[in-house]
Amino acid sequence: MTDKKPLRRTVARRTLFEAVGGFLAAGAIGGAYMLGKREPGSDWENLHGERLQLWASQDATANGQRRLLIDQWNAWHDGHQVEMVELPPIADLQYSAIHAALQAKDEGVDIVDLDVPWITEFAAAGHLVPFDDRDAKGFLEHPLAAGKVEGGLYALPFNTNVGMLYYRRGDKSDHANGILTADEADSLRTWDDLADAISTILTSGNNFRGGIAMQLASYEGFTVNVWEYLLANGIELNDKEAGTIDFRGNEARTLLGDLARSLHEQVETGKYLILPDALQHNEDESLAAFQNGDVPFLRHWPQAIRTLECGAFTGEAASTAFKVGVVPMPGGVLGGGSLAVSAYSQRKQVSRDLVRFLTGPASQQLLFERGGFAATRHEPYFDAMAQIENGIPASGSDCESVGGPRSEAEALYRALTAGEPGQRPRERRYTQFSRAFRDFLHPRLSQDGAPELDDLASLLEKALEGK
Repeated sequence: MTDKKPLRRTVARRTLFEAVGGFLAAGAIGGAYMLGKREPGSDWENLHGERLQLWASQDATANGQRRLLIDQWNAWHDGHQVEMVELPPIADLQYSAIHAALQAKDEGVDIVDLDVPWITEFAAAGHLVPFDDRDAKGFLEHPLAAGKVEGGLYALPFNTNVGMLYYRRGDKSDHANGILTADEADSLRTWDDLADAISTILTSGNNFRGGIAMQLASYEGFTVNVWEYLLANGIELNDKEAGTIDFRGNEARTLLGDLARSLHEQVETGKYLILPDALQHNEDESLAAFQNGDVPFLRHWPQAIRTLECGAFTGEAASTAFKVGVVPMPGGVLGGGSLAVSAYSQRKQVSRDLVRFLTGPASQQLLFERGGFAATRHEPYFDAMAQIENGIPASGSDCESVGGPRSEAEALYRALTAGEPGQRPRERRYTQFSRAFRDFLHPRLSQDGAPELDDLASLLEKALEGK
């Protein structure tokens, strides 16, 4: 967490009960609070001994906190049990499984966990049922907006995500070791700011191989990272509502050429602005590059902080004294998953209430504080910031346990609420768009020299037309 506190509040630390309006019930199961109501809703369907099916991304929360929430629901509702079916960790495979089930009108799938760019497609195709307006209360604005399509609310935010910038933090700047003060890091608001800081560090006599580790392998992470790069450079959106970019224009083509040079032109002998290995890196591999001391900066998601605060550093990084700092990534793009009810479920009423439970204030507090995910509501961030202000040790100070206020709460809240986080295009055929984008651009960025981009715009237009 940075030393600057633009969101500082002069309020005493609110207890968990105050933060969630007393929604938490007393008692515990599996190391977590008992939540929700005991009695089934009067409009809940009879499951006849079957289980609700929730198809979700793989549970990557600390201590399996998502599954603990499912256990809590099941402990309260004997007649309305739920099974969470964990899909493969690769976004493309998750999409394919959910798309096939909804396309087949599978009545056995009740709730789906959707990456935010998929919501528009599935809602427009009639595969989802809307929620009530009252369900929209209390969420962060931008994660909630991702679930709205043509005036209807079709998905509630389960967890959110946004690009964050990790760096080596110290009380004094030490460019030779890649260390910045919190104030220096907080001033990195654009790609030019970041590039200048990288250049200063790489030319200060050290063994870094690159300035920043990113996720530029040919998968969804490539689209996210390139989109962040374009937004961080201030590119003008062709359609702000849809979040689209005109790739026929000179601005986008020039910036993509600059991106290629950042990967292939040396700042100093053997050193590049962006680590060239990023073209083969996903989240795990880019995290390892930062831990190994290959780079002084890392672009990653919020959940990386606990690994970095508690994980082992190797090589040069192990012998250098610094703390891990985090600030909003310039151009940071919104991610995360939202829960939606299938239009083909025969148990829609109880399914809606399960979604309300999983996205409600108490569940979000637990997913944030114990699960390590970014909450979709305001209260967990306020709670963590107030605790830290009142001297309660942050979670990173004790790596043997889960709990305590999250040190990065203020930076993460700022990334999600100050201004407007970037978004991927809100298109009905976003998945086809993203696949075409990376299939065309990744091999061209992998080659040294100016990329040939003449056919990019027409290829993307065809993808959006389903051709």
